[in-house]
Amino acid sequence: MLQAKSSGGELITLATLTPAELKQLKLEKQTFTCPACGNRVIPKAGTKLIPHFAHHHADACLTSVNGESAYHEQGKLLLYQWLKAQQLQVKLEAYLPEIQQRPDILLTVNKKTIAIEYQCARIPPEVIIKRNNGYKRAGITPIWIMGEQLLKRKSTNGFKLDSFLQLFIHQFTSATPPNIYFFCPHTTQLINFMDIYSVGNGLAFGVIQIRTLQAIQFPELFHFRNFERQTLWRIWKREKARFRIRPIKQFGTELKWHKWLYEKGLHRDFLPTIVHIPVPSQHFMKQPLWEWQSKLVIEILSPLPLGGTISLNRLNAVLRQVQHPQCIFPLIKYFTNPVTEYMQLLCQLGYFRETTPNQYQKLSPISFFSTVEDAIKADNELTLKFLRKVW
Repeated sequence: MLQAKSSGGELITLATLTPAELKQLKLEKQTFTCPACGNRVIPKAGTKLIPHFAHHHADACLTSVNGESAYHEQGKLLLYQWLKAQQLQVKLEAYLPEIQQRPDILLTVNKKTIAIEYQCARIPPEVIIKRNNGYKRAGITPIWIMGEQLLKRKSTNGFKLDSFLQLFIHQFTSATPPNIYFFCPHTTQLINFMDIYSVGNGLAFGVIQIRTLQAIQFPELFHFRNFERQTLWRIWKREKARFRIRPIKQFGTELKWHKWLYEKGLHRDFLPTIVHIPVPSQHFMKQPLWEWQSKLVIEILSPLPLGGTISLNRLNAVLRQVQHPQCIFPLIKYFTNPVTEYMQLLCQLGYFRETTPNQYQKLSPISFFSTVEDAIKADNELTLKFLRKVW
C-alpha cells in the first residue's frame, strides 16, 4: 500500500517524499497505521522497490491485496499523479467503510464518483465480481485498467482474450463499443482495445489506440473508435481463410466439434460461408463463432424450406446453454443478443428477411461446398459484398 496514517492522523504517501524527507521520517521513528483496518504498518523505502507501507500480517486487513508488485504500485501512483495534475478531485487508496473496499484511486467528476482499479495480477473471478457489486451498491462507477503485461498481442489488431480478461470489458452506453484498458508504468503508455470482436478460443480483434499519459486528459478515455468496415472485413477475410485450412486440434472442445461434424457427414472445410462470420457481441457466447453458428445452420436454418419462417425465440432456445450469464460482465451496461446480430447479417446478405419483429423468413438456399477452393472463393465473395455494401 502507498499510503498510511501517521501518529498525528496525517495521510503519508512515501513514494512522493524526497530522499531527505524519507531519512527524516526514519529518524523520527514515527508509527503508522493502515487507514482501513487501523493495524500498524511498516514503512519500506529501499532502493529497489517503490517506497510503500506493508502490514505485519497482510491477511489481518480485509482490504489488503497480497503480493502487490512494484509494477502495480508504480502504475497506481502514476495514474493518481496524472489525475491530480488535471486538478481533479482524486484520492489515493481511499477506504470505503460502507462496503469495506479500498479502490486504488477514487475520483469525483461532475458529482459522479468513479473507482479506478489498476489490476496487474490474475485473481479469482469471484473477487472481481464481488468488488464490482460493492461499487454498484455504493453508487460508484468502476473503471478497471489492466497491467500491460496481461496484454498478449497476436497481430496488429489481434490479441488474446481469455475468460479472465473478458471480466474487464467495458461498454458505457449502447452507442459506444466494448473496450479494455491497459497501462504500462515503464513506458507510461495507455493502451485501449476498442470495438472488440471475439472469435473464440481466446482470440479477439479490436481497434488499438496507444497514447502516453502525458498526451491525454481523463475525458479522452471515453473517446472511442470503431472498425472501419473495410478494415474489419479484410481482417476477417484472413481469419476465414485461416479457419478453413489450419490444422485440426486433436484435443478439447474443437476435436469434439469436428467429431460432431463427421457424424453428420460434414467437414469444416466445406461448411457454408455464413458459418464463422463476425458478430459484435460474440463475447457473450461460451462457444467459438464457428461452433454455435454451424449448429444453427446445420440443424435449423439449412433444413428450413424456402419461404419457411423461424422465430428468434426458437433460435435462442437452441443456444441458451451456451450463452454466458450477464453477471460475469459487470462493466457492460447494455447487452445485445449475438443470435439477433447473426440473423441481421443473414438478412443483409439476402438469406432471410425479417417479416415481423424477431420473425424471419428464408429467401435463399444455404450452400455447402465440395472443395475447399470453392469454399474460400465464396468466403472472398462474401467479404466483397460487405466491402461494397451490396446486399
